[in-house]
Amino acid sequence: ASLFSQAQGSILSALLETTAQSSKETIQKEMNGFILALQEKKNDTKNEVRFLRSLVNKSHRKFLKHYQAYAQFNQVFETGTYDCLSGTAFFSVVLDQLGYSYKIIETNYHIFLLVSTEQGEVLLETTDRLAGLKTSAQEINQTLAIYKQNRLSASVAEANYYLYQTQLFREVDAIQLSGLLYFNQAVVAYNQQKWSLCANQLAKARKVYDNPRVEELSEILFKSIVLSEMEQTVKKELLQQLKPFVKTSPLVASR
Repeated sequence: ASLFSQAQGSILSALLETTAQSSKETIQKEMNGFILALQEKKNDTKNEVRFLRSLVNKSHRKFLKHYQAYAQFNQVFETGTYDCLSGTAFFSVVLDQLGYSYKIIETNYHIFLLVSTEQGEVLLETTDRLAGLKTSAQEINQTLAIYKQNRLSASVAEANYYLYQTQLFREVDAIQLSGLLYFNQAVVAYNQQKWSLCANQLAKARKVYDNPRVEELSEILFKSIVLSEMEQTVKKELLQQLKPFVKTSPLVASR
């Protein structure tokens, strides 16, 4: 029987909306089998931190194999590629189904989880297989201090990341992760100069989770379309679509 029915599957359902129809059934089956096996192990493990370490290790061995900036949720299952967002989306589904209480924290260039356990709160950094689970209060506080600086790490500095003017450090709902995935799709489309696709994905992102990222990229996209040599009718339609969401303040451009 499927684990993901009615309200229980709402997180996965929202994430699956960001993927092609052909991928949805396969992803649901893989998640179902993976979580059922984990539930059995969880029942046999008394120490929750020890179980979470095992969970992280198994997740990386089976799904989260290769880091790639802007990797989408479906790529976790199709190619084993992921980034902090798609990795966090993956763990949010797993943790939810296993009954864990957790928070998702969003910063400008990163997203991570704080998970409640019987041994205390732990921080889960999804892109670090070996040391991604922080368990001591000192280690967690040091990591949070780094994240609050909102700087790009050396490992992703050359990945054409969008440079934000707004400073972000806040909790987001698991359902809103799909909005961030749509936003990343918009960034990829922008970098490929696919203006119509970028506008469409921004509209989807805005509907799920309207936030400063969407506002800033909408402004940049608007200016890019104005300067583009695209067909005038299409240009006019896109500008009309974006106009209600564009402000006049100068913004930092995408690299």
